[in-house]
Amino acid sequence: MNANDIHSKISLIATLLGCALLVGGNDASALEDMECEQIVVCRTETDVLEGMECERRSLIMNYVRPFDVKCPASAVLDRSYILCVPSKLKLEPKPASLVLAFHGAGESSSRLAFQNKVHFEVRGLTDSFITAYPNGCRLVEDQIVCDGGSWNAQGDPPRGMSEKCKINDAFFIDQVINDIQSHYPISRIIAYGHSKGGMFAYSLACDRPRVFSAIGVTAATLTDVTCDLPEGVSIFHVHNLMDQSVPFEGGGIEFDWPSAKKGLYFWAIKNRCVLPINAHDFSEDMCLEAFCQTGLSVELCLLDVAGGDPNIDPILPHRYQTYDAAFMAGNKNHENIRDAFLEKCLK
Repeated sequence: MNANDIHSKISLIATLLGCALLVGGNDASALEDMECEQIVVCRTETDVLEGMECERRSLIMNYVRPFDVKCPASAVLDRSYILCVPSKLKLEPKPASLVLAFHGAGESSSRLAFQNKVHFEVRGLTDSFITAYPNGCRLVEDQIVCDGGSWNAQGDPPRGMSEKCKINDAFFIDQVINDIQSHYPISRIIAYGHSKGGMFAYSLACDRPRVFSAIGVTAATLTDVTCDLPEGVSIFHVHNLMDQSVPFEGGGIEFDWPSAKKGLYFWAIKNRCVLPINAHDFSEDMCLEAFCQTGLSVELCLLDVAGGDPNIDPILPHRYQTYDAAFMAGNKNHENIRDAFLEKCLK
């Protein structure tokens, strides 16, 4: 572990204090292609963000190559995440919310890169909630390395290595939650993701609506073709109309993505809400909140910003910095996307 593993709002300098290996039994409910064998805990402490303690935790899991695809051979994977807990919750544990933050597969394709953009742990210090930043997986010299990369959002056709090789990311997150709950009482769980991380958050909400009370996404769309949502989940969705990587109406530069607009109508129906997208003037008020008959919610915020010269950098309108800067410039009620999501979903 290096000194860059933990960063705060400014730039946290991590100091390794020590590592311990905790060996536990296999989970009887583990799926065939992945099971948790042990947990490696690397404790770190920062000297910048006072009152917050972060540590790197690893879940050592088995990966079995699917028989029907060309993927790396079966292997043992180090599935890691950073856990940030306010010091006062460590001293006196009490029920707290858990925020899972999922990085994208591009410019923020690791938990560290995404943490440096969203800094949920800074707000967690104020509002006394726990934050976890999991890492996805990627290919390095024909080997699966899980220090960042992509997520398996159950897309069909599969897009990216994690979907093509059928990495069981959902089971990994199950084990992350179990690991955290074994140490801290959790009152609710919400998820937030950008780009492929947002698609993964959507997929988790589809498969585990009783686990997640709300999700927030930017630059994402519903790709889980097996989504048969038995009950609703509150949604906070931000999309840039200039984003050509994951266009709001569908399509894309690298992949052909489903329409985010169509996906939002799907969620609205499941949540028993009416979401009048076509009737709303987003130039007057960038956010539209659905009319819901339940305690659930669906809110859509539409931006229309290039963020620079797309001819030089066509991905620029898709980047999280562009999203957040446009949201801050045009939203009257919130400083940034993170705070708007938290204030909506932590009620």
